Amino acid sequence: MHVRRVEWGLWLALAITVVVSQPLAPVRAAPAPPRTYAGWAVEAYPEDSADEMEATVRRMVDNGANVVWIGHNNPGIVDPDKVEPGLSYAVYEAFIDSTDPRHGAAVAMIAAQHRLLAACRTVGVKAVLPVGYQIQMGRAWNENHPDDLRTDAAGQPLDIYGGGVSASFYAPSYRRDIEAYYRWVDAEFVQPYADVLFMLNLSDEPIGGDYSAHADAAFRAMHGFGFGDVGEDTDRQRLLGEFQSRYVVEYAIWSAELWAQIHPGLPVTMSFDGAQARQTFTMPGVEALFRDTPSNFVVTFDAYPRDGLPDVPLSDRNLVGLFLLARSAGLYSARYGKPLWLWAAANSWGLSQASSDPGTVSDAVANGIMLSLLVRQGGGNLQGIAYWNYNVREQGLYNDTHATAYDTETMFQRVSGVLPTLRRLMLSAPSRPEVLILSPPAWSHERIGAERASVLLEVQPYRQLAILAKEGVNAAVVSALDGWDLDGVRSIIPLSPSAAHLAAGDLDHLRQFLARGGKVVASPEVGAMLADVVQEPSELAYEGLIEQRGNLYVAQMGVMELFEDARHDTLSGFWREVLGLEEPQPGYRIATDDYIFHYHIGPEAVTVDWQLPFEAAGYRYGDQTQRAGWLHSTILTAVLGRREYLFLQRIWPFLPLV
Repeated sequence: MHVRRVEWGLWLALAITVVVSQPLAPVRAAPAPPRTYAGWAVEAYPEDSADEMEATVRRMVDNGANVVWIGHNNPGIVDPDKVEPGLSYAVYEAFIDSTDPRHGAAVAMIAAQHRLLAACRTVGVKAVLPVGYQIQMGRAWNENHPDDLRTDAAGQPLDIYGGGVSASFYAPSYRRDIEAYYRWVDAEFVQPYADVLFMLNLSDEPIGGDYSAHADAAFRAMHGFGFGDVGEDTDRQRLLGEFQSRYVVEYAIWSAELWAQIHPGLPVTMSFDGAQARQTFTMPGVEALFRDTPSNFVVTFDAYPRDGLPDVPLSDRNLVGLFLLARSAGLYSARYGKPLWLWAAANSWGLSQASSDPGTVSDAVANGIMLSLLVRQGGGNLQGIAYWNYNVREQGLYNDTHATAYDTETMFQRVSGVLPTLRRLMLSAPSRPEVLILSPPAWSHERIGAERASVLLEVQPYRQLAILAKEGVNAAVVSALDGWDLDGVRSIIPLSPSAAHLAAGDLDHLRQFLARGGKVVASPEVGAMLADVVQEPSELAYEGLIEQRGNLYVAQMGVMELFEDARHDTLSGFWREVLGLEEPQPGYRIATDDYIFHYHIGPEAVTVDWQLPFEAAGYRYGDQTQRAGWLHSTILTAVLGRREYLFLQRIWPFLPLV
């Protein structure tokens, strides 16, 4: 290990000398930095007393949290004894009708929300209050409005992944009833707890499309023909796919605009499914959530290391997709001026505790660090991180039914202890991606429309792009090039096999980018449309995988294959040319203007060895986030075991003595 010891006492003496030797200047109050948040999500269980809730909130705040994210009502039914009880339309419906057989249960659920908000007030901490799950209105509403439910293309009620049946947000009955509910929420909770509530979460994990008669009428009003008229026409299929991909985006727009009327100035969010987003960037379209929603809307994603059932272990594909999503969300946040919140994992589901390779304390802590740094690499405004979940039954840090590889109290202390650090990282120096992955949504839209899909998994296999995610390459996904500032961009990688999927103007932007020396990696069809810009002769390179013509690189076997992790021997030179990547390394690394982070998940120990962009100092952390070695250098050489990471901060030189 290459390490240079720091004489801290000498440095401190020099610092004091510099400070006292400088002439005094007038003191001006610096503007207050924007407020950032980091804390836990916590359930308001009806059986928990006010004292118990206050003790829970105080414990979280005393150990580092400055926000409480209250749990949602999953699924959106009236049941105080279920795993995740909270607020939803069905609870309101039963609460306001004293003759409803569910009335007593609804009263208990609502009282629990009041107790938890009162506890937050007593402790003096802000809270996020969820008021809905997906677009679910509850069983009674569904039975009374069978023609107003979302359906699949075959006309069956849409129940994505068994999460429950939802209303069509285009249905007039839904819009009437949800507005009445929202106005009740404003009177019952928002106004009385205005000093506590930071934001409302209107929906958790809204996902997919809608083929109901109400959605068909909306589509017909836009295009002059209905779903049944799409047929095999490619252009019509693309329009249908775009409509379905935008369905949840339009739901978010409508809901946020309604809240802007009900309570101007109140931020609202929806917590979107990060598993879907990192695989597809569509249904809903991720960039559109930032671009098209109103100013009171805040975008939230769950962003666990692995988002899914606890019996599936974490894999490189999970993290590659997460790294690309987080950097891209940061870029969208910066361009469209939208704050962003993310959920990290400190529980058995996000850390795969029922799998053959369960996660550890370090995975939970590293999750928060990596998200903070990745969003800032995109230039984004990461306003908060909430760790899922403190006490949710069956899977929370407490109340878990799984045997865990981590000690519960160690997990609580280490995650809580990093929360102030995360808030600091959210305010670290932002940067901008140097590599843009151009992924036109028209290709996905075409597939959605052709298959009449209700929810789509992978079209573009983003999770193959390991070198663009894990190797410290600051790369982000964009849907089109128009409006993006390409100054400082090194390379653009169009993923589409066909130029027909590119947005209008993309080919012109690519030609201009090539003409001024930028590098483009493209499919043969897209490359043929750009070849006239480059004067150099073409040649096959890198064992025939690439036809190179100057700064235009045409993939012979597919663009994705050029960035897979298993091609180091063949493509290291290509990555150096196109990405500026000097030497691929095992694990996942991030280098910002201020911080170095390197994380390893594999079972075998690995050696990392790279030239740092600046002098840095910090620690290697073991799998329980224990400090396991001090480093201070410009050359990093270290051995990382399973689930270990390095976290170093830039050492800024002192001013010279005068």
